[in-house]
Amino acid sequence: MIRLRPTRRFLVRGLVFSAVVLLISIAGLVAAWFAWPLPEGMLEPGPPGAMALDRSGGVLLDVTGEDEQRRLPIHLADAGPWIPHAVIAAEDAAFRRHHGIDLPAVAGAMRDNILAGRVVRGASTITMQVAGLRLGHPRTFRGKAIEGFRALQIEAEYEKDDILEAWLNIAPFGGNLVGVEAASRAWLGKSAGSCSLSESALLVGLPNSPERFRPDRHPQAALDRRDVVLERMLEHGFISEVEYQKAIQEVILVRGSMANRNDVHAGWMALGRSGRGRVIRTTIDPNLQSIAEGVVQRHADRLPDHLDIALALVDLDTSRLHAVVGSSDFADPRDGQVNGVVARRSPGSALKPFVYATAFEARRLAPSSIVDDAEVDLAGWRPENIDQQYLGEMTAADALRLSRNTPAIRIASEIGFSNVIATLRRCGLKVPLGAADHFGVSMVVGGMETTPLDLLAAYATLARGGTHLPIRLLDGPAPEPRRVLSPETCAAVERCLAGPATDVQSVLPFLAAKTGTSSGHRDAVAAGWNRRYAAVVWVGRFDGGSDPALLGSDAALPVLEELLCHPQISTVRTDRMADAVDWQIHRPVGRSSPRVPAIIEPRNGDRLIAMDGSVEITPKLRVSGEGETLFLNGRPVDGARLRLKPGRYQLRVVEPGKTPHVIAIEVASEVLEGSFD
Repeated sequence: MIRLRPTRRFLVRGLVFSAVVLLISIAGLVAAWFAWPLPEGMLEPGPPGAMALDRSGGVLLDVTGEDEQRRLPIHLADAGPWIPHAVIAAEDAAFRRHHGIDLPAVAGAMRDNILAGRVVRGASTITMQVAGLRLGHPRTFRGKAIEGFRALQIEAEYEKDDILEAWLNIAPFGGNLVGVEAASRAWLGKSAGSCSLSESALLVGLPNSPERFRPDRHPQAALDRRDVVLERMLEHGFISEVEYQKAIQEVILVRGSMANRNDVHAGWMALGRSGRGRVIRTTIDPNLQSIAEGVVQRHADRLPDHLDIALALVDLDTSRLHAVVGSSDFADPRDGQVNGVVARRSPGSALKPFVYATAFEARRLAPSSIVDDAEVDLAGWRPENIDQQYLGEMTAADALRLSRNTPAIRIASEIGFSNVIATLRRCGLKVPLGAADHFGVSMVVGGMETTPLDLLAAYATLARGGTHLPIRLLDGPAPEPRRVLSPETCAAVERCLAGPATDVQSVLPFLAAKTGTSSGHRDAVAAGWNRRYAAVVWVGRFDGGSDPALLGSDAALPVLEELLCHPQISTVRTDRMADAVDWQIHRPVGRSSPRVPAIIEPRNGDRLIAMDGSVEITPKLRVSGEGETLFLNGRPVDGARLRLKPGRYQLRVVEPGKTPHVIAIEVASEVLEGSFD
């Protein structure tokens, strides 16, 4: 008995010492718990990136997060049936049982490492890995201790599924890929939720050593690691022997690094509409996109290098945007990344069809109505045709097809600019408030800017027979169609642009198109449709500079024609839109009124130079021949020939019972007063 007393004494002392150590440890742990609380957002995945896909699942755009990492967060429920089980089997089989630290695993790891004389096994739980990845602790004993402490805090605050989801979103998968969804999209070209058992095991094996197992550089090492993950899934009962054998024999196709194509502009447009942190499936058709890019490239080669081409193609039945080319060369470091499809530019005369549509809808004009291509004076502004000629009386169909300015200006003035603007808005153009007062008649000839994409929506409305559908770039429910113009009106516009059907035309590719050239040759535009698609083409300089080559008919129309007449895009004429009929016209528009007198030459505000002390002019008048009188500074004169000395003059032409027309001109001496620097 006496011999046992020291043993008991030592045992008691040991127990007391252990209890004290335990109490001190607990006290220290509690103190540390409150002294160093868990940082907020521990399970947040980090700054998200985004990915835009075409209709077939091909990548249009892969955007990194703010830290240049490719990250696509997903929910655990979207990770598929195999990936969560694979993570637990490969990384932490006791995940569902422990509270952050797996003590048996720690003891086993210490034993194995001591026997081996080096670190051959770790004991990090999934929760500890999350803590280490989020807080960046060094891989030392001290770092592991901190990870364990943080793991206990995480387990106390979050559910197991939240922790597992965090691991899926923050684990590294090689290169700058973070998270299983970004890795699955990059290496396998599919979502993580759609991966097979074998593919899931391959992905889950990568974070163990992301660069050593990187599948594009070390495919065999990646497959060997996949086999290890599958073995652990079998060992822990997550899969059957049959599933294991089938998975281990499966051939996996791994993709290489992705390079953005020229359709990246469509990806950016989709991203702007939906935001980051998502995988976005767009309506872009890869086949039609390839055709559009080829057409643009061929025409970019024939145009001067400083000109760019933008193009968009929409399906008329679904209003899905199937092709977008924002610029001729996305790789151009100066302006290749500018997206011309959404840039506000002048459409030139491309808005004229909507002027005629407004008059057709009001039954004040028909395609066979006679309009007058003659000089017009609007409070001193005398717009001209692009060829600076006047062709006189012609049909409305010819006036629109030949893009004559003065008939369109007369029609818009008489039908009312506010009515034309209402038509534009109903068809999909975003017209700013006060446009009628701000732009006035210049709107008809390109004074109002718009985007090619909005112009495309408006032309698609005409092509559908007056039914408007918003253009869709993202997959989703189709919007409700809205009738904004009558089918007869749209058929009349189409007849003007495409001409009446003939036996020859019935077997040729159908195309109705209108061009536009902005003032100063800064923009060339062509828009049109066939029976399946509508398209718009813009050609110009992104810096707004002018170029003589920028004519809608020469620069933009050939691009549109090649696109819409491509064998995979073109259609022949059908009876989808019946030929327009001429209706009874009340209060017609577009005819000049010879009964209203006007002074055509000289123009209001002209400044004439007297070379020899005076200048001789012969006023050109538009009168009815019913007793007109020309007044010079209030005195009647013979208008055949006037000789004027330097000074200011007022000319007035008057006919009985008519509104007179008055202009002011100035005659200056050859040597002007004042000095020049």
